[in-house]
Amino acid sequence: MTDAPVPPLFPPPRRQFLPPDFDAGSASSVERAFDALLSRDLANVLATESWLRDESELHSAIAGEQARRYVRMTRQTDDAAARTAYLTMEQEVMPTVKRRGNELDHKFLGAPTTAHLRATYFVLLRRRRTQHELFRAENTELQRQEVELQTAHQELLGGATVDFEGRTLTLQQLAPLLESTDRSLRERAFRAGQATRRTLWPKLEDIYDRLVALRTDVARNAGFTTYTPYRFRELGRYDYDERTCRDLHDAIAEAVVPAVRELDLRRSIRLGLPALRPWDLDVDADGRPPLQPFRDEAGLVAICRRLLSAVDPGFGSWLDELQRRGLLDLMSRPGKAPGGYQYQLEDERVPFVFANSVGVHRDVQTLLHECGHAFHSLLCRDHDLLVHRDYAIEIAETASMSMELLGLEHLTTVYSADDARAAYRRHLEGVLRTLAWIASIDAFQHWVHAEPGHDRDARRVAWLDIRRRFGGAVDWQGLEAEAAMQWSGQPHLFQHPFYYVEYAIAQLAALQVWRNYRHDPRATIVAWRGAMALGGTLPLPELFAALDVRFDLSPQMLRELVAEVMAKLAD
Repeated sequence: MTDAPVPPLFPPPRRQFLPPDFDAGSASSVERAFDALLSRDLANVLATESWLRDESELHSAIAGEQARRYVRMTRQTDDAAARTAYLTMEQEVMPTVKRRGNELDHKFLGAPTTAHLRATYFVLLRRRRTQHELFRAENTELQRQEVELQTAHQELLGGATVDFEGRTLTLQQLAPLLESTDRSLRERAFRAGQATRRTLWPKLEDIYDRLVALRTDVARNAGFTTYTPYRFRELGRYDYDERTCRDLHDAIAEAVVPAVRELDLRRSIRLGLPALRPWDLDVDADGRPPLQPFRDEAGLVAICRRLLSAVDPGFGSWLDELQRRGLLDLMSRPGKAPGGYQYQLEDERVPFVFANSVGVHRDVQTLLHECGHAFHSLLCRDHDLLVHRDYAIEIAETASMSMELLGLEHLTTVYSADDARAAYRRHLEGVLRTLAWIASIDAFQHWVHAEPGHDRDARRVAWLDIRRRFGGAVDWQGLEAEAAMQWSGQPHLFQHPFYYVEYAIAQLAALQVWRNYRHDPRATIVAWRGAMALGGTLPLPELFAALDVRFDLSPQMLRELVAEVMAKLAD
């Protein structure tokens, strides 16, 4: 007698519009589906709402196919078939989707019944008007070229390895050595990694130069002088603008950078060093050996399951379901793209989680982060419309960053008290360092795209000026070239332009969630679940309000939260 199959915890939705054999990777199949939608009459509100649901089903099928091909390509960047399949989708199908999607926008926005839709369609209407205003047919070819360059960037980094003292390691696998208490080993590992990165610089700069030029052309085709305001519109930043970002940079320089430099000074004293070097930032300042809590994916999942279950018992079972369904790929290996992400398979309405774990505690925090994204997606999976499941980046990152902080509160369920205390401290220090780094990357992007004709020397000088403003108390003497090229290690610059200040906005919200949780865990989780289940149905400030936090980027808010973090560290 065999065991009955376990039904999926998150079953895929039934199709109402597309045929069972619909091929979302075929341009001709996609064309026929768009034709069917374009031919329908939006005679009344009910017909229009039905049309929107069917349109969403089509876009979800396409997005799901796009996601699967991206996942396959990033899981093994040297797989030629996976690369070809991904580029075929991006070069043959997605230009059709953008062109025909604009036709649907025109039809929908011009229909008399659109004006009579309920208020719940406010976010949808705002977004569609924006994408219709920005669409230019000539940009589809430029955006296709952008994807090619981004794929080349993934392949370049995915193939990078370090020959270190008889071993061949990925750049990610080198990271645990930077936590060693042996300072000489840390320095050798750091320099070995930088030597590999140095070989990549010419190609990285070439790719980035071409990306900046392409993005500038895209913006100018749409009627903008530079790329920055175009990208802000494309990202749907309705609740803040470029001035807000510059003010946030100022606030971080005022409230966060002094705290980071104070932490660096304390670290150098505790380590007994006259000055910190770049290889002194990850070692435990009290000389404790590096925490290596797991060896493989099963061990990592087991740790995070316990942490997530302590936050909310349902979260642990959700992670189990992702593991059971093969929706996790968490360990680093040669040929795998760098970084980590959660990517929603929209036709199935389940998330895929990707990471490059190497056995250190930082990987635990990364999986908590990506689980925050994944659970956010699962909580809003029942919305019929894709646009309502496609929430703002700022609330998405709030979900992930808050999950990291909530997990901190339960570290003693998986570690000894001393190890838990050390990991807690390291994460809170990292929160402040990350805010300063975010300001650096965002300020750099503003400079780059305000000066699209700049040369490489000017770009390096600009980066160094920015880091002098936001950097910590770290001595880069003898590593001036490496310091000037630090920016090239940030994948968002290549893959997701201007997607970075959201992390700062989200971190401020997440710190407020963390504060709420320490006062009232149950009420905080109820609010977290409720806010994330709203998806993208409300504007960003209203989503924050539902989470019981303020959308507040003022210096006062930063000072308040930094003081709370520093007080907790003092404990």
